[in-house]
Amino acid sequence: MKKPTEAEAYKILQQLGISYQRVDHEPIFSVKRYDAVLPGPQVKNLLLKTKKGKAFYLVILPDEKSADLKQLAAGLNCSRLSFATPAELDDLLGLQPGTVTPLALAHDSNHRIQVVIDSSIDRNDTVGFHPNINTTTLILSFKDFERFLDWAAHPPLYSAL
Repeated sequence: MKKPTEAEAYKILQQLGISYQRVDHEPIFSVKRYDAVLPGPQVKNLLLKTKKGKAFYLVILPDEKSADLKQLAAGLNCSRLSFATPAELDDLLGLQPGTVTPLALAHDSNHRIQVVIDSSIDRNDTVGFHPNINTTTLILSFKDFERFLDWAAHPPLYSAL
């Protein structure tokens, strides 16, 4: 699989006419272990899978919120959810752990990933995502993010997580 690049993320956003604020920073592998303040509300992105690995979910939730995998599994009518393995992350999106971003969804050409967004995220605000590297965050309007998901053919499911 061709690996997603930072340049590719910028090219897609430019093609879609999506503006953003770029913030460069130290590498972020986990929002739990990152103390710097970024502009606007921040989110975390989790790539989860069902027990048998037949369904995958890119779960987006506020960075201060803990993911209750049991509750999420129940809401998605799954018996159990767990984190995708590094090999699955590489196979599905061409990413490494610590760099999960919806901006790589163009690489999920078989549409195996369902995007699930916590309904508590303010859809009238901004949201920040890595452009396929974890040393930069792009802050964009949530409405523009929804346009990106539409372009990537990954309609989101909104759920109380």
